Amino acid sequence: MFRLLLLIATLVPAPGFAADTGVPAGSVQQVLTRSPAAVATEPAPHPATLRFFNRDIVTLRSPYFGLSPAGRAENGAQRLHEAVAKGGAGDVTMVKTAEGLTVTIDGAYVFRILEGDLDADDGQTFDAAQIIVGGRLREAITAAHSSKRGGELLRAVGLSVAATLGFALVIWVVTRARRWIRGGIDARLARRTRMAKEERAAVLRLLQSFGHVVFVAVGATLAEEWLRFVLGLFPYTRPWAEHLTGYVAGIVGNVSGAILAAVPGLVMVAVIAGLAQLGSKLLRSVARGIEAGRFRLLGIDADVVHPARRLTTAALWLFALAMAYPYLPGSGSDAFKGLSLLVGVMLSLGASGLVGQAAGGFILTFSRTLRAGEWVRVGEVEGAVVTVGMFSTKVRTFSDEEVSIPNSVVLGTVTRNFSRPTAAAASILETSVTIGYNAPWRQVHAMLLEAAARTPELEHEPPPHVLQTALSDFYVQYSLRVRLQNQLRRPAVLSALNANVQDVFNEYGVQIMSPHYRSDPPTAVVVPKERWFEPPARSERQT
Repeated sequence: MFRLLLLIATLVPAPGFAADTGVPAGSVQQVLTRSPAAVATEPAPHPATLRFFNRDIVTLRSPYFGLSPAGRAENGAQRLHEAVAKGGAGDVTMVKTAEGLTVTIDGAYVFRILEGDLDADDGQTFDAAQIIVGGRLREAITAAHSSKRGGELLRAVGLSVAATLGFALVIWVVTRARRWIRGGIDARLARRTRMAKEERAAVLRLLQSFGHVVFVAVGATLAEEWLRFVLGLFPYTRPWAEHLTGYVAGIVGNVSGAILAAVPGLVMVAVIAGLAQLGSKLLRSVARGIEAGRFRLLGIDADVVHPARRLTTAALWLFALAMAYPYLPGSGSDAFKGLSLLVGVMLSLGASGLVGQAAGGFILTFSRTLRAGEWVRVGEVEGAVVTVGMFSTKVRTFSDEEVSIPNSVVLGTVTRNFSRPTAAAASILETSVTIGYNAPWRQVHAMLLEAAARTPELEHEPPPHVLQTALSDFYVQYSLRVRLQNQLRRPAVLSALNANVQDVFNEYGVQIMSPHYRSDPPTAVVVPKERWFEPPARSERQT
């Protein structure tokens, strides 16, 4: 019976123990009743640091009766604040027990350091922990008491204001001295050297850059000293002042180490960029040779060598970028990968139209649909091609207006090219008239050919010819086709040809009108045979 009572007393903890640890009694019972397998499968808890008044007191690594290190640190910090807030002397007592190192302040329990909380890597013992943690705790309590003394705070504020004014004064003096030294150097260079103005300006810029580096270094050193002094005046920010130099040195060391580690990769990037630049210059030299007609390569004509060079150069630099990408500093980081993915998505979504226009420009160039200087009609736009660019085609119209047409529109629209050489190797110009059935067609043919003969800047071989393109209800449509000597003179030549057509028809008394009827005429509208060869038409017997 005695053994049973002893077992029950062991398994059921006292209420004071649960309150002392900050763990409810039910939680303690749950911890004691868990199986060893469940405990073995739990992940190791994350360490937590107990902080008080902006200072690290102790790092807790081990759970305690179901309470994680973070929970233990939170409860310990709360009890520490409560103990200091009572206004006691702040006597720290650390007693070693069977469970660990128990810490009290003015007799009030604060936290406990367990064996699992000791730093096993450094071989830390309870004696060492007692010295270190006790010193930190006493320093933090002393700083907390000092922050409540109004006289010390006023003194700290006054010294910080004075230090700030002194720092500003020193920076002003250094800035004025920098300007004075720069002006003196410029004046001395102007008096005692025979350098040209441009050379003197280059030397002065070099000295100014060096002076700027020195000024930044001096300013950064003064700023660090000022900040350390001001932070050290206040009890709460004093730890920041103590660790400021180490923090800055750590940043400088990390940056310097990163730069040194990136040097081999940057050298490789420079080598790849140099090779790409060399290849680009080689492509430029080859393109100039083809344009000058010194040689031919892979059947590339001179009119497509420029866009071919641009396309090849772009492909070369894209390949160089892909090769240099792994050597860029930070290319393997998740941030760099995410940024690359974001840029790729933005380009894919936002530049689809741009890529389509560029692809259209290359298709137009390499398919030779259009060339600069040719006379074309794209939809309703007619004129001479100025340029076939990567994204648009520029056409100069009759009215001397430059129209920019997107390349995708050119590809999707019927394009008439009046300048492409045929068997006659000349561009065709066409004009049409409609004449009634009462005019002999032979006479109309002859008058149109005579108008063509009077028009300058037309080719005579092959000779102009006339086609009857339609026999409409009330008139015949005649089409005069001639060939131009200069395709870019198309508007002026067409105007002169139409003027000569009017003159010739007026000379022979044939009106250029298309008759329409509301009722049947009294006689048939035909040409008698004796009028078939009206001037300037010649009789077939004469020919």
